[in-house]
Amino acid sequence: MAEIERRAVTFSLPELWLLHDFVRHEIPEAKSWRYPPASEDLNEEIALAIEACETHELTDYTLLLSKGDLLVIDYFVRRDHKTPEGAAGKKVLLKVFRARKEMMSEMPAHDGDDRTYREVTRHAATDHDAG
Repeated sequence: MAEIERRAVTFSLPELWLLHDFVRHEIPEAKSWRYPPASEDLNEEIALAIEACETHELTDYTLLLSKGDLLVIDYFVRRDHKTPEGAAGKKVLLKVFRARKEMMSEMPAHDGDDRTYREVTRHAATDHDAG
């Protein structure tokens, strides 16, 4: 099975909360969609990213998003949506559009050391100063 192509997209904590408002874990008749506008995995990654930001006082978090993930966000987030914390749908969508453009042109986003939530927390558990 071929590996799913993903792009790194960094969201601020308010933007992650905005995403959580919209990205659902399932929808009725999901099997009839080519790219269903819901994702249990993306919903979980957003929830874990928010938890990590809140627990470790992070201001932003990078998610590795597939084409399907990007389309889920594009389906739900509206350009004019704004949250009390300052997140704007337009800024979120522009990040999504840039990631989709990178996928189409096969340009790498960056050479960063991106890790999944579980990799970060496993590393964080061993990377602290007891003193």
